[in-house]
Amino acid sequence: MNNQPGSKILVVDDEPMNIRLLQIRLQAEGYTVLTATNGQEAIEQVKVGKPDLILLDVMMPEMNGFKVCQWIRENESTRFLPVVMVTALIGDDDRIKAIGVGADDFISKPFDHYEVLARVRSLLRIKQYRDALEDANQKLEVHNARLVNELQMAREIQEILIPQDLSSLAGFRVSAHYIPEIDVGGDFFDLWEIEPGKLGVFISDVMGHGVSAAFVTVFIKTVVEEIRSQISDPGQLLETVNARFNRLISSQLFMFTTAFYAEIDLPNETLSCANAGHPFPFIIHSRQGMCEPIGDKDTGKGLGITPNAVYKTHHYPFDRFNGLFLYTDGAYEIQNPQGEEFSTDRLQSVLTHQINERTGVLVDSVLDAINQFNDGSGKDDDITLVAIDADKSTLENR
Repeated sequence: MNNQPGSKILVVDDEPMNIRLLQIRLQAEGYTVLTATNGQEAIEQVKVGKPDLILLDVMMPEMNGFKVCQWIRENESTRFLPVVMVTALIGDDDRIKAIGVGADDFISKPFDHYEVLARVRSLLRIKQYRDALEDANQKLEVHNARLVNELQMAREIQEILIPQDLSSLAGFRVSAHYIPEIDVGGDFFDLWEIEPGKLGVFISDVMGHGVSAAFVTVFIKTVVEEIRSQISDPGQLLETVNARFNRLISSQLFMFTTAFYAEIDLPNETLSCANAGHPFPFIIHSRQGMCEPIGDKDTGKGLGITPNAVYKTHHYPFDRFNGLFLYTDGAYEIQNPQGEEFSTDRLQSVLTHQINERTGVLVDSVLDAINQFNDGSGKDDDITLVAIDADKSTLENR
């Protein structure tokens, strides 16, 4: 590594004897030596021979060493090429001029061969490190470009998974907002019409972020979509998803997800739901001017933790004057610059103050409150908000 055999050194001097002396010593050390007797030849050798270092005489006819060095520094492909000025000039003005055009080092004539070799080794070592760094940067750029493409692809897949046309759910008004921490994330929600006036609602939050978490959302979407027409009980649906999650995901990767599943049945004025470790959604009572969390202190175990976990189905009154607000933990765990969390209490307060507003206003009001609280401090988690209520105009026309 010290001698770097095979490195190409361009020796430029209008005195053939000086070229010959340097050529003999450098070749004896294993270097490949290119030569030029004037500035224009030197530039041609740089273009064609692509040397690793130049020993450049200053005083030459037509184009001196200063001009050659300046050309090298102004050329994008050679601006980092090591240049050692070999000169009989020792004045400060000449040194300053050499530094100004980009010389890396100086050797005074008559030169000492050991000094020349020491400078060559040192600058070649530096060039080797710079080349290695540039190579690593290029590989990183390629890797990042591939990663960007992969993230974009994952983002597009995830956008397909999340329902886009929420207006197609007859009998219900739905508004939602999904903000991944990066391009893709682990939050997921889905809604579907079971039958007229009856809505299925699923929300989950996979541990972690990025492509691996997004991959798990694809799995969840696939399983839920497969079994939702076969299983009507929310608790049983979560148990089935959990069993498959443990068998196919958790057995291979240490990952789990929270989940909440509800069925809103407006004709029978009931809401049936089961929870797998997910934050308690809020039932909104517009006539009473209040909202309350669904569930007691125990949210249940997340999917993927225990293969045989049991999830209990709970039933609540739910009529056309009620609403449902679901969210992931990124909505209340987000912190302000002082490190204080937004909290579910603040979330509940925002909903209560906007209790009679449409679903879109509820979602926007929560987002505004979160952003104002956060004050641009950044976020560490995905944020998903889903607001649902009955489309009273549709119901009244039936």
